[in-house]
Amino acid sequence: MHILWLILPHILIVPHQILGLRRINKLQEETYKEYYNYAEMTERLQRFSQRYAHICRLSSIGQSVEGKELWAMRITTNPTTDVPGKPRFKYVGNIHGDEALSRQLLVYLIEYLLTQYSRDLRVTELVNRTDIYIMASMNPDGFERAVEGDCNGSSEGRENAKHFDLNMSFPDQDESFSKTSEDTPEVTAVIKWILEKKFVLSGSLHEGSVMASIPSDDGSSYASDDAVFRHLAQTYIENHPIMKMDNPDCPDDPNKHLGDGEMEEYNYLKGNCFEVTLELSCCKYPPASQLFVEWTNNREALLAYIHQAHIGVRGFVMTRSGFGLPDATISISGSDHHNITTWMFGDYYRLLLPGRYDITASSPGYLSNTVKNVPVIEGKATLLNFTLEEPVEEMLLLDPSEQHLVTNGGLNTPGPPIPRSQIHTLDFRYHSYDEMEMFLQLFSAVHPSITHLISAGRSVQGRNLYVMEISTNPGVDEQGKPEVMFLGNLHGNEFIGREILLNLIEYLCRNYGKDPLVTLLVNSTRIHIMPSMNPDGYELALKAHKELVSGDLRIIGHDNSHRVDLNANFPEQSRSGSTVEAETQAVINWIKAHFFVLSANICGGFRGVVYPSSLDSVDEDMFKSVAEAYYVKSQAFEDPQACDVPRTREKKGIKHHRPVATGTDMLTWAYLSTDTLAVNIGLSCELLPPEELLSEYWEKNHRALLHFIEQVHLFVRGMVTDGLSGKGIANATVVVEGSSHHVHTSSIGHYWRPLAPGSYHITASAPGYAPMSASVRVLETRVEQVDFKLTRDTLQPSVEEVEQKDFEKLVEWLLAPGELDQLVRSLLPAQTLQYRNYRERSEFLRGLTYNFPHITRLYNLGQSTEFRTIWALEIAGNLEVHQPAEPKILFVAGVHGNAAVGPELLLELASVLCLNYGRNPAITKLIDRSRILILPCVNPDGREQAQEGFCSSSVGYTNAHGTDLDTDFFYGNASTQPETRAVMDLIYGGGFSLSVVLEGGSLLATYPYDKPNQHAQNEETLRYLASLYASSHPFMHLGNLGCTEKSEEIPGGILKGADFSAHIGSMKDFSLDMGLCPEITVYTGCCMFPSASQLFSLWMENRLPLFRMLLEVHRRLSGIVRDSKGRPVSDAVVVVNGSMNVHADSQGHFTTLVAPGTHQLLVQAHGYQQELQQVNISSDRVTSPILIDFIADSAPLSQAVFVIATASLMSVLICGLLIWHLRSAKFSRIRDGVRWLRRKRDALQMEAVASEKSPLRQEFPDESESEDDPFLVEGH
Repeated sequence: MHILWLILPHILIVPHQILGLRRINKLQEETYKEYYNYAEMTERLQRFSQRYAHICRLSSIGQSVEGKELWAMRITTNPTTDVPGKPRFKYVGNIHGDEALSRQLLVYLIEYLLTQYSRDLRVTELVNRTDIYIMASMNPDGFERAVEGDCNGSSEGRENAKHFDLNMSFPDQDESFSKTSEDTPEVTAVIKWILEKKFVLSGSLHEGSVMASIPSDDGSSYASDDAVFRHLAQTYIENHPIMKMDNPDCPDDPNKHLGDGEMEEYNYLKGNCFEVTLELSCCKYPPASQLFVEWTNNREALLAYIHQAHIGVRGFVMTRSGFGLPDATISISGSDHHNITTWMFGDYYRLLLPGRYDITASSPGYLSNTVKNVPVIEGKATLLNFTLEEPVEEMLLLDPSEQHLVTNGGLNTPGPPIPRSQIHTLDFRYHSYDEMEMFLQLFSAVHPSITHLISAGRSVQGRNLYVMEISTNPGVDEQGKPEVMFLGNLHGNEFIGREILLNLIEYLCRNYGKDPLVTLLVNSTRIHIMPSMNPDGYELALKAHKELVSGDLRIIGHDNSHRVDLNANFPEQSRSGSTVEAETQAVINWIKAHFFVLSANICGGFRGVVYPSSLDSVDEDMFKSVAEAYYVKSQAFEDPQACDVPRTREKKGIKHHRPVATGTDMLTWAYLSTDTLAVNIGLSCELLPPEELLSEYWEKNHRALLHFIEQVHLFVRGMVTDGLSGKGIANATVVVEGSSHHVHTSSIGHYWRPLAPGSYHITASAPGYAPMSASVRVLETRVEQVDFKLTRDTLQPSVEEVEQKDFEKLVEWLLAPGELDQLVRSLLPAQTLQYRNYRERSEFLRGLTYNFPHITRLYNLGQSTEFRTIWALEIAGNLEVHQPAEPKILFVAGVHGNAAVGPELLLELASVLCLNYGRNPAITKLIDRSRILILPCVNPDGREQAQEGFCSSSVGYTNAHGTDLDTDFFYGNASTQPETRAVMDLIYGGGFSLSVVLEGGSLLATYPYDKPNQHAQNEETLRYLASLYASSHPFMHLGNLGCTEKSEEIPGGILKGADFSAHIGSMKDFSLDMGLCPEITVYTGCCMFPSASQLFSLWMENRLPLFRMLLEVHRRLSGIVRDSKGRPVSDAVVVVNGSMNVHADSQGHFTTLVAPGTHQLLVQAHGYQQELQQVNISSDRVTSPILIDFIADSAPLSQAVFVIATASLMSVLICGLLIWHLRSAKFSRIRDGVRWLRRKRDALQMEAVASEKSPLRQEFPDESESEDDPFLVEGH
């Protein structure tokens, strides 16, 4: 441990690039000390492609004059397939053979992306979301003739083997192209590559200077996008330490000449692509000893530039029938913007700067579609999909001058047909694995708000077992949403299930928001669909089917690649040691990770609904009910066929070829081992029905499939909660008397239990609780709500209860005098204190996330005015799961760039927390029970300008626009600075319990408000929080600032913000008003930017107060509000001491910080009686959560009676007046009108009686039905 204590601090001090170097040395033996020739580079790239085949693919786009391959490395997820919706990016280096540095740096970049994937957050995000292509050498012939150390270069190495400058050999904008493919095969290959891929963004790498150059604004071709080009160039410049100095002092390049025919011009005018020329070094072929320095200088810029492929607008252009439209035109209105065209899937990316645009999509043969005022925000592409309509027949008959359709030729000379995506609406045929994959990825990209595509695992041959979840807020377990699962292609040669499920996915996505039933199901259900469990067998069977291979098609492809029947491969409870195939294990893990209520395997070879053979009578009735409901809704069973399953007793399976069984079938396994109740639904007698019949099978069965989903809402559901806290109990067991099939609650305590109509006795139990039972009567068309509030078993406390009590004891122990100080002194020191510039700070944060990946996560909140990233580091024991009412604390520094101490103190705090997690039990528990967010520098631009040692200088105080950011926090202000906007977005939706901001220039703590003449509702609590920090500080609490010659005394070292420096638009005021989060500002010392030698003493002064604030969020007032049935009341408001309002969250939890003392709580919610409670908060103890049970308010009923009585009286008066007027002849027409209205009323009443049996009444509930649930609920 002593050695570890000595080594770990130094690990954190080492710059991140050295950490990366050591890891790469170990993995790839990179030395950064030599250039690779063609053979060495080829061997290295091939080795990369073999080792990292899951995220990269090496291919040649052509050959050089001398026959060398032009290697391009593709780096992305699924690198062997084209994925819709991913922007394509490319880097091209060594265009001039004597400019060798770019070639070597791009090899390093390839290696870095591959080795850091899944380790570095930013790299992982780039590779997941971007289709990256890297061509390290476009001129391998010229490179072989170039000489290392030759900084000026020569034409012999610069040109290709036939003495042509490749960069100047592209066709110019007038289409002139004098070179032949024999002269410049390299250019010909790149042109084909550009036109085929339609890259979104590109970087052309050169040497001979240190700068980023863009196409010249000549008033024609590039003028409209000049600002975009400048932004792209500036991104690289600002992330390059030498380039941003704007003083390369490089000698003139005698070989350099500009003009038409450059590669960047061709990319823009012909290839859809924005390209910037990046000059990386004054020396074209620097000595190998400089390679590591050059890699260090360029790495950050290379990565930041790739990220720019994700700005602007993105989306798809499709026809109404679902075709993706390739080569559709995307144009920007209002100026002469350059048009781009869509790719093969109809997807597009248009780079744009923040603003609002009118955007038009058009395509020959279709009516154009314009969307006006499209917002483009910073750093993220806006999703904008277009649907183009074909002109109606009347429009085609108009006079040509009146037609809105623009075509290049007449009706007699139609152009070539536009190729369409291979899978589209009503495309009923058998699709290959690649086509299925493309389809799923396309729909996931086009419908991101309701779809979530994952791979549950891989087949034996490595194919993904894709699962598409369709639901609002997909991927999230939500209260009241049951889960249903469909699976197809369990046997590879059962084609029909796979195709029907692909069509079901499309039907749900396309009809969401249009069809009422589909919209209702997607809103209220989590629908999971795995179209193919056996893709290996399917590919084999499909090949045999298409090639008419002789043999029994009932056998070919039936099993997986190991010749195992997957439906006989699920583990039996009575047997052990049997081999479970990869596909089976993936499905097992997938099912066990969810709480599926019902499951269906869609298959062929028989017709009917099949369920397990060995069942309890309770569940057999339920299965029969599900089967009968399917038969009623399906039109397929009107004409009986020989292969129909007898409805009197659904069979377990169908007799056909089966190898030696290695386990049990899926239905039996699911019934005995999981929560789900599964059935097989056979749709056709044939395993491979003719393709022309697929549409008929779909039409006859899709309504029955929708009803199968609907049925999960027509059973018994409920919550199992802790009777004291009201929290849902996860993994509680729900048992129905007479059934051995048990179901369990989800992570939030919800359960669903399918049951046939009848009366049942249900029991809920959980470890540490006394079981509870209830009786319920299940009706045919209603969901029955049965909730259980379990009471603790005093003899056997739950694990959660024990852990909570232990944590409360820990907090109370640390609150005792001197204990927290002793803990802080005992921690392992990080010893990382030093001033860091933006780049070093970014690398340090990434180093923390790399070394402590399980408790840290790095967020990009946005970019500063000068495009520096505003980082936020999250530290938590469980990053993925947010516990209800979990305390969140925000530490912020660097609002003013010249207050340089705060960022370093927060980085040291982060380092100490990470270093001691898992080593110190107290710190480990604090991190496990907290969510800590550290924002080290809000104003990175100002911090770059500030200078060390200047205590009172204003340089760096503002951002790059000269704005004091602490006067810019105004909600809804359109001119808000980008730094302020990023922090406001964080605060507004963050749900923080407390915020602490570190500043400089004084020695005190301030609390809201900064605005003058403003009184905070909870000022006593705010003052208490500020005093906590000051009293924990060795000098601050003394109240003697000593920052000026004139002595100032501040009692306790705390002041209201307005009394210290009154101003409006402050961060602490915004945090309190809009974020509902108390915030204090701490001024750590008189000097804004003291020397680095003082950082250690400043850390020693502030470390105890910082930990005290972290401890304080756990000494809070918290509780849960629920109704008489134990359900959370999400709209409850807790009024503290008659002034401060605290809102409950969606689970009924509320939490707030209050000063020690006695507090009065008034709890209110619409429709409930007010509740009054008194609570005593101690300064050295943890207050147990408060449980508030509401009683329904009877006042609304009496109010309603009063309103009805008043209305009745008014009606009598009005009727009296009408009678009086009707006696007059001049009002005879009114009398006739009243009689007519009476007749219409009687007729309508008769129609209403006749419509009581309307089928629509089962789909759309009337006004008497529940508004809280789309399906009728009856509570118990």
